[in-house]
Amino acid sequence: MAIVSSDISRLLEAGLKTIFFEAYEKTSAYYEKIATVVPSTRDREVYAWLGSLPRMREWTDERVPKGLLEHEFTIINKNWELSIAIDRNALDDDQYGQIKARVAQMGEEAARHIDEIVFGLLSEGIDLPCYDGKNFFSDEHQEGESTEQSNLGTDALSVDTYGEARSIMMRLVDDRGKPMGIVPDTLVVPPELEETARVIIASDFYPSGNSTKANPWKDSAELIVTPYLSDDKSWFLLCTARAIKPMILQMRKEVEFNALEGASERGFFRREFVYGAEARYNVGFGMWQFAYGSIVS
Repeated sequence: MAIVSSDISRLLEAGLKTIFFEAYEKTSAYYEKIATVVPSTRDREVYAWLGSLPRMREWTDERVPKGLLEHEFTIINKNWELSIAIDRNALDDDQYGQIKARVAQMGEEAARHIDEIVFGLLSEGIDLPCYDGKNFFSDEHQEGESTEQSNLGTDALSVDTYGEARSIMMRLVDDRGKPMGIVPDTLVVPPELEETARVIIASDFYPSGNSTKANPWKDSAELIVTPYLSDDKSWFLLCTARAIKPMILQMRKEVEFNALEGASERGFFRREFVYGAEARYNVGFGMWQFAYGSIVS
């Protein structure tokens, strides 16, 4: 049965909104694995608390409050939108099914976008600073009593370089020179390195020649394969089990679905209904200690 005028508001504002969010929620996204989602109440947030925490000590007399090292890292929120215009003839011709499909695609795109900017920023960490003023991936990180430390590599992904990266991360110390107890748990690679990565972390036997030696790295990390990394050779090893993750997703306004229908000026003069998604958020770097990047030229 064709859609009549009295149905338009109900179907296109309420019905399409439901379709949009069903597609949004069903779309696979990996950003929550590597990014801490932080609510925002302003146009920007200052992350003065990033850095090492005081350590547990024996309580022999009085508590000894210890302040955090002073850092200042700011993430400014950005506005995002996605809109489509639908000719009113599509409704008159009973093409609601096609409209539903387009709106579902909008929901998928809204969810996909967060992955794009989170993993895109991760791969740009070689050129952009984090809270300590050094580039996120750098061999010059230094805080408090620690010597210079590195979370940057340049070697191609292999069973040997994977093992070396794990050792480097697990040896990192805090601003008092004490081990941080980091255990890497996530390997992030572009599609071109998927086979190599799966061999390293999924093979039963040591992935070298015809060895029958058991593979010590089997199930040592979860694999994320993403097309949003900037090149096809670099790879990243992350620790994502801590309260603060390697990346930060700063959420000012969750995704919303809005309608501009026939009663609007656009609907009257152009015979179009406009539907759109909007949100306000941005991404930034969290703890550099929880990420190792091998940027392969």
